[in-house]
Amino acid sequence: MLDKRSEALLRIINENCKEGSYKVLECDDLIRDMPRRFKIDCEGITQLMKFLAGSEYISLKYSDEEVFCVCPLPRGRRVFEVEQDDKKFRKRVKIKHFLFFLIGAGLAFGITLLTSYISKNFL
Repeated sequence: MLDKRSEALLRIINENCKEGSYKVLECDDLIRDMPRRFKIDCEGITQLMKFLAGSEYISLKYSDEEVFCVCPLPRGRRVFEVEQDDKKFRKRVKIKHFLFFLIGAGLAFGITLLTSYISKNFL
């Protein structure tokens, strides 16, 4: 399970490497793209990169103090694909619930209208 900092860095890597190939990312750019609440420096980025590479979320071709050549692995991409699939599923469920509500409201309104018509005209 990824912590919030690792997840944020993996998201940045996935966004930068959409083609699925290796890309050179500078440490300063990664720090700038990370959420400010983490207050992370280059050493922290290096440690997170090593963790993600060791956990097989990314492939780290080479790195030095200021640049990383990285590529997300299938496991690293899958984290966000599952998230996107889950969002699509929730959206479909909300739409279905809304449609059921509309049908129920329409039936209730129709029955009320029908009983009102019957009571005025036949009773």
